[in-house]
Amino acid sequence: MEMETDFDQLVRQAQLGERVSLDRLAEGARQRLYAYIYRLTMNHDLAQDLLQETLLKMIENIKELEHPERFWGWLFRTALGVVQHYYRDLAREQAIEFSTVSRKRLSQYLSEDGDDGLNRAIRKELSETIVDAMTRLRLTHRNVLMLRCFEEMSFAEIGEAMGCKELRARVLFYRARHSLSRQLSQRGLHKGLLVTALGIFGLLTAPAGTASAGTVNAASLKVGLLASAVGKAGTPSGIVAVVTAAGFTFTLTTEHFIAFTFLFALVLASFVIGLCLD
Repeated sequence: MEMETDFDQLVRQAQLGERVSLDRLAEGARQRLYAYIYRLTMNHDLAQDLLQETLLKMIENIKELEHPERFWGWLFRTALGVVQHYYRDLAREQAIEFSTVSRKRLSQYLSEDGDDGLNRAIRKELSETIVDAMTRLRLTHRNVLMLRCFEEMSFAEIGEAMGCKELRARVLFYRARHSLSRQLSQRGLHKGLLVTALGIFGLLTAPAGTASAGTVNAASLKVGLLASAVGKAGTPSGIVAVVTAAGFTFTLTTEHFIAFTFLFALVLASFVIGLCLD
């Protein structure tokens, strides 16, 4: 809390033209911002380049920030825009190779004496599988996972950073989580390992010189009933559920029809909202 307050003060002073405060703000934001961009691109050299570009935009536009207390959301939104522009403008493939993961972090993870009973070979294979699964995600999905799991932002803050409503942020996170679980399942990892997979990814991609970032709170993966319903409605299995429910209406007795119609309307409404959010 004290650190956030310091950033608020630095932003206000920088907006008044204090160069020292602006330099301190850029330096203080550098490491956290680098970690965020690196996890989106998983390319050290590219992350460094995009970091410098983002910091330059921050310096140029700091006076336009109306609410200093929303500095991080504004900065992450700026960084995401820089990353998206890089891929879109140069028509580059967003392919990511495992070789770009920090070798120092990987070596650290492989040599740990943990209580998971895994040997070095299994840990290496697990690491490769998790990173490969993460690289298959859409940039939007990887982004919302990074903001929620590693930047520990609320869904309201994520919505602000992504320029959308809180419900959309929740739905995007649900779909990102679902997509990652599917990628892991296709590679032989049970969906129950999602928290563990995210933790390992966090460890492997944490900037050198920082404390281990391999802990992800299971509670942070929850999005709420409404967001789950809307998110589910937009998936292939959700569509099948709606169609199945529609067919099931023909087998109902009269006394159950009214109650089921109400429930079916809720499902259908979730489906429609899900499509609109897409």
